[in-house]
Amino acid sequence: MRFSFFRKAIFTPLLAFLFVIPLPSAAAPAELQDPAPVWRYTVKPGDNLINIAQRYFIRSDQWPKVQRANRIEDPLRMMPGSVLRIPVGLLRQAPAAAVLESINGAVRWRTGDADWQTARSGLRLASGAALETQEDSSALLVLADGSRILVAPNSQIVLDMLSLYAGGLMADTRMRLQRGQADITANPEQRPNRNLKIQTPSAQAVVRGTRFRLGVVDDVTHEETIGGLVHVRSAGRSVSVPQDRGTVARAGEAPMEPVALLEAVDVSALPDRFEQLPMRFPLPRLAGVTEWRGQIAPDASFERILLGKSTRGESLTFADLPNGNYALRLRAVDAHGLQGLDAVHRFTVFARPFPPGLQSPGDLATIRTAKARFVWRNVLDVAHYRIQVSVAPDFSAPLYDETLGGDAWEAPEELPEGKLYWRAASVGGDGQQGPWNVAAAFTYKRGPGAADLGRMALQIDSEKIGLKLSPPPDGLFYEAILATEKELAPVLAQARSDDGWLELQRPDSGSYHLGVRLVDRDDNTPGPISIQKIEIPPSRLWLLLLLVPLAL
Repeated sequence: MRFSFFRKAIFTPLLAFLFVIPLPSAAAPAELQDPAPVWRYTVKPGDNLINIAQRYFIRSDQWPKVQRANRIEDPLRMMPGSVLRIPVGLLRQAPAAAVLESINGAVRWRTGDADWQTARSGLRLASGAALETQEDSSALLVLADGSRILVAPNSQIVLDMLSLYAGGLMADTRMRLQRGQADITANPEQRPNRNLKIQTPSAQAVVRGTRFRLGVVDDVTHEETIGGLVHVRSAGRSVSVPQDRGTVARAGEAPMEPVALLEAVDVSALPDRFEQLPMRFPLPRLAGVTEWRGQIAPDASFERILLGKSTRGESLTFADLPNGNYALRLRAVDAHGLQGLDAVHRFTVFARPFPPGLQSPGDLATIRTAKARFVWRNVLDVAHYRIQVSVAPDFSAPLYDETLGGDAWEAPEELPEGKLYWRAASVGGDGQQGPWNVAAAFTYKRGPGAADLGRMALQIDSEKIGLKLSPPPDGLFYEAILATEKELAPVLAQARSDDGWLELQRPDSGSYHLGVRLVDRDDNTPGPISIQKIEIPPSRLWLLLLLVPLAL
C-alpha cells in the first residue's frame, strides 16, 4: 500500500515507518509484511462464500477471489469458526465520522484548504478534515470503533480516511499527526476488525487495540507504550516495545532499542489546596530526569486538558484557575525525550473572590494607638469584607470578627498589649466568602502617658526658662515646646531632656503657651501633650535701661 506524507520528507528514501500492533508474542506479525487492510471474517453455521458475498461485497460475483486467496475447496461448504481474509476493496464501504466529544480552549478545524473554523463540542468530522489545538487547549476525538484520541495543546491532526465496511463490522481509520502529541486508547473494547493507522512525518502507527502515546517534534517520533505490546518499524528494521517502555523513530534510522520509561513519582507530598495564586508544585528528585511535564484537567480521566507546562527547574507553576477541584498529571522526561509513566495528584483551588491586600498595620509593624485602625485595598466587584483580629495565629478565638464595607475599620476598644494577628477575606455579591489572605503579625505597645506637670517648677531668668520635672519613666524622655498660640505653632523654642530638667530660650515678656509631653526613646512615639499658659515678666535689663536717662 502506498502512503502519502504531509512534508517534503515523503519523497526521500530515508523515510521511516512505525507499525504499532499488539502482539501475543515477540514475532513480527503478517501485517508488517502486508499492511493493506484485510477483513477477517469468522465463519458462522450456514455461511458459504456465495451468501457472504451477497451480504457484504460490492459485487456478489467476486467471491472466487476470496476462494483462491483462502484456498477453499468447496465455496458452499466451510467449517464454522474458520477465518476468512477478505480484502476491503471487495467490501461495501460507508463513510464514518470522528466525533469531537469535548474541547477546551481555542480549537479550530477545516476541510482541505478551506478557511479555519472554530470547533465546538459534538462536531462530527468527516474524512479530509483537519483539527488544530492552540496553546492551553485540547480536543478529544472519538472514532467509530470507540477509540479515543486526546489531541494535546499545540497539535495538528488530519483525518485522511474514516470508513466502515460490511455494514459496520469493520472500521478503517487513517490519520496524520502533523505536530504535537496525541494520547491514544485504541479499540478499548478489543473488537475484531478495527484498524487505526496514524502517520507522522517520519513514522506510521498501525493499531488494533492498545494504549500508547505518539509525539512529533520536527521529523522525530516518540512512542511510549502504556498498555499492550507495540511493534515499531523504521528504516527496514523493527523492535518490539512492551508495556512501560518507549522508543524513538528518526527518519532514515532504525528505531532505538526500547528503554524503560521513567517511573511514576510519588506526588503525595504536593500541595492539595491553593488559596493563593499562582499555583506552585515543588518537584521531587528523580535520577535521569531532564525535564518535567505537567498537565491539569478537571478530573483524573484527563479527557480535557486545561493547562500544560514544561520545566527544567525545581517547581512547576501555573498562573490561574477558577475555584474548583482538579487533577495534575506529572511526567518525567528522560534524555531521549521519552515521557515517563503518569503520576496523578488531585488538588483544590479556592482563591476567589481574591482577598484584599493588607496595608496597615503591616506585617511585623508596631502600633502605639490605643484604638488601632486597620486599612486594606479594595477588590473589584466585592460587596463586603470580613476582618478578624486575634491573639493567636490560628484565629481560634478572634478578638474581633467583623463583616463590613469600605477599606478601613477602627477597633472600638483598646487592644491588649503584645503580639497580635489580623487577616481579611472578600465576600462576593452572592454572599460567598473567598479565602483569607496571609495574616499579618503586628505588635501593640501602649504609647507614653501624659506628662505629670503637677510638680513642675518653673524658673525664669534674664536669658532662659527652666523647667524642673520628676525623672521620666524608663525608655522615655521629655519634650517641651514654647509658642504664642495654644496650637503650639509657630514654635518659638523647643527642648528635650532625659532627666527632667529642660531649658528654653527666654522670649520677650508676654503671654505664651508651654507644652510638655513624654516621648518613646525607641521609636519617638509621642504621648499626649499637656499645655499650660505662662506669663513672661519684663526683664530687669529693661528696667536698668529706663533709669539711664534719669541718671544722665
